[in-house]
Amino acid sequence: MFKDSVEAFGDAARDELICDGSYRLARANIAKLYRARKAEIETMLEAYSRRPWPAEHHAGVREVAEHALAVLDLLYRDFRRHLAMLHRKG
Repeated sequence: MFKDSVEAFGDAARDELICDGSYRLARANIAKLYRARKAEIETMLEAYSRRPWPAEHHAGVREVAEHALAVLDLLYRDFRRHLAMLHRKG
């Protein structure tokens, strides 16, 4: 569930890196993709938090979601850094 959001971001951001568009457009698109996937994970976490599960199940889901958000943040920073390197901005 959360993994799919992270993978989808990675795939779409990679496509932005290899396209022939401008730096500013690619950077804006990667930021938009990041915000959309982050919101998606947060929405899923909120939906799962309303389920009538035991506390340990909720804790497990929260841990997985937090890990997915951390991975998403790292990927976002790496994609921005590599985009800058490709366009000689960083």
